[in-house]
Amino acid sequence: MLETLPFSYPDDDDVRYLEWFGKDFASVFVALNSFLRLPGFPPYRNGDWVPAEVVEAAKKRGPDCGVSWAEIAGLCGFPSARHVNRALRLTGSKRIDPEYANREDTEKLLRICAENGIYPPDEGRPSPLFELSLGQFLTALGQEEVILADHFGVLPVSRATAEFLDRDRIVGFGELYAKDRSLYVANYIDYDHYLVCQTGESLARARPDAYFEGFYAGETTDDCWGIGILDGD
Repeated sequence: MLETLPFSYPDDDDVRYLEWFGKDFASVFVALNSFLRLPGFPPYRNGDWVPAEVVEAAKKRGPDCGVSWAEIAGLCGFPSARHVNRALRLTGSKRIDPEYANREDTEKLLRICAENGIYPPDEGRPSPLFELSLGQFLTALGQEEVILADHFGVLPVSRATAEFLDRDRIVGFGELYAKDRSLYVANYIDYDHYLVCQTGESLARARPDAYFEGFYAGETTDDCWGIGILDGD
């Protein structure tokens, strides 16, 4: 049995990513889990998981059924992807303090998705399109095999990178790290983004912004990015 993962997701919402990971990594990229456009399936209902048949169909179809957060922001009339993040926080587990929530934006997001046959990402799970992009990213990094685990590093197992690229397979994971410890990818169970943490050597081989929608964490970026909206990060 594999040992506990050597890294972990920050233990509180206001822990700054670069401070938490700074000892081991040179950068943290906030990778956004893509939305899915698949007309013909039942519309998304807040609180439900994306149906397995939708996830499987999206993995088979690939990137052409993906919808970026930037596109969603445009459809909803939101100024930025940060507003999309805030709206998503009242879906699923609804992990957001009431004083920071915006119910009107969440209702608009859900209405726009229903009208356009779009499914929001499942919090705590990688989008099937995220899995495909991750497979390409790991291949570019030269990582043929990685360690996967559920959230909080539970049940780590060794898996081949090729599994992420298999259109007939849904891998699923909460955390992942490279055996040479040059890369760590993690999600918190209530959020719709993954943190892609890399050493300088890993970053020189392949940069996450070439494979995922998102942004590099700044000095103040933490789990509340987009929640305070006017606070920048």
